[in-house]
Amino acid sequence: MSNTEQAFRAESASPAHTMKRWWGKYRFWLICSGAFITLSLLGYFLGTGSGQTAGALSITNPAPAGAQAAASVLRTQGVTVTAADSLAAATAALDANGPGTSTVLFYDPKNLLSSAQVASLSLRAEKAGAAIVAITPAPLAVKGLSAEISSSGTTAGTPTVAPQCTQPDAVAAGMIDGSAGNNGKGPLHLYKGVQTCFMPSGTAGTAGGYLAGNGTGSVVVLGNAGIISNQNLANRGNAALAFRLLGDSPNLIWYTASVKDIPVADQPPTLAEFTPEWIFPASAWLLLVAVLGMLWKGRRNGPLVAEPLPVIVKSSETLTGRARLYQDARAVETAIQTLRQAALTRLARTLRLGNAAPPAAVAEAAAAATGRKQLDVHALLLGAAPTSEKDMLSMAAELAALEEEVAQR
Repeated sequence: MSNTEQAFRAESASPAHTMKRWWGKYRFWLICSGAFITLSLLGYFLGTGSGQTAGALSITNPAPAGAQAAASVLRTQGVTVTAADSLAAATAALDANGPGTSTVLFYDPKNLLSSAQVASLSLRAEKAGAAIVAITPAPLAVKGLSAEISSSGTTAGTPTVAPQCTQPDAVAAGMIDGSAGNNGKGPLHLYKGVQTCFMPSGTAGTAGGYLAGNGTGSVVVLGNAGIISNQNLANRGNAALAFRLLGDSPNLIWYTASVKDIPVADQPPTLAEFTPEWIFPASAWLLLVAVLGMLWKGRRNGPLVAEPLPVIVKSSETLTGRARLYQDARAVETAIQTLRQAALTRLARTLRLGNAAPPAAVAEAAAAATGRKQLDVHALLLGAAPTSEKDMLSMAAELAALEEEVAQR
C-alpha cells in the first residue's frame, strides 16, 4: 500500500487536551470527594475547638489568652488544680475533694449554662463548703450564683484601678489592670454586691466595680478576665489578686463550661417543630398559582413539522468541521496526508492521467508540465511529512502553487 493510500489516524492528544478530557470525565467525583474532606476537617476542628487546650483561660494553653501560668504557679504552691469541662465533672470533683477543701473557678464565656444550672452549681458548692470565683458571668448567671450580687453593665475601663474597698484580697493586690478586658477582646463587666471593689473612675457608687462578693465571701465575681491571662498576670497587682482568690483552698476546680453542659432532649425534634407556621399556607398558595399558570400558559403539542430528507450539508461546512477536528487533536500528519491525496487527485485529473494513476507517475508528469525539478516535485508530493503546523501551512501553499502552474500550462 502506498503512502497516499494509508488510513487516516489522529495523533495522540496533547497533555493539556488529555487533562481536560480526564477532568470532564471525573470532575463530579473529585468535587464530591473534596467537599467530603473539607466538611470532615471542618467538623473535626469544630469538635476539638471546644476543648480546654486551645481555649481562653485554659490551664493547658500557653498562649497569651491562656491561663497556664496561673495554674503552674498555684501548683508550685501546693494547690491541686483540676480542669473540668462540664457541670457534672465539676460537681464530681467537689464531692471527691471533701467538704471545705475546694475553690471553684467558674468561667462561661459563651453563656452555655442556664440560670438553673448555675444555681445548681452554687448550691452544690455551698453544701461542700467551697468558694466560687466566677469570671465575667452573665446577668442571669449572677442571679443564679447569689442573690446579693447583681450585674451593673459594662465599661471600656481605665489603665489602672484602685481597690476602693476593705476586702482583704483586693487591698493586698492594690492597683490592678483596668483595661485588660476579656483577654483584650471586648468590654469589662461591672458588678454590685455586699462588697464592691475596683470601681473605675467616674462610676464609683453608680455602676459597680470589677470585683463583687456576697456577705460571707463564698461567692466572688470578677469582671476582668484578662487579669488571670498569661499576658497580664505579671502586671501590677493582677497576680496577687488572682492567687489570693484562687489559692485559698488546697484544691482548685477550674471549670470552663462547654457544649457538654447543653441539655440533650429526650426525643429528637420533628420536622414540623423546625418549620415556621407560615410555610404551609405559603406553599399551598404557591402551588395554586403554579397550577393556574400552567393552565393559562400551557399549550398542546401541535402537528409534526415535515422536513425534507436527507439533509444537505454544504461542503464548506464539512471542510471547516474536519479542519477544526484536526486542529484540536493536533493531527498534523493526518492533515498533510489529506492535503497530498487531494492534490494528487486533482493533478491526475488535470493531467488526464486518470484516478488510478500511481502517485509517482503523477509527480513525474507534474514536473514535466511545469518545468520544475523532478526531485523537488517528488519531495513535495511524496517526501517526508513536516512535523509542525508552520511547515504544514508552507507545504499547503506550495501544493496550491503547483496545482496552479499545472492548470496554466
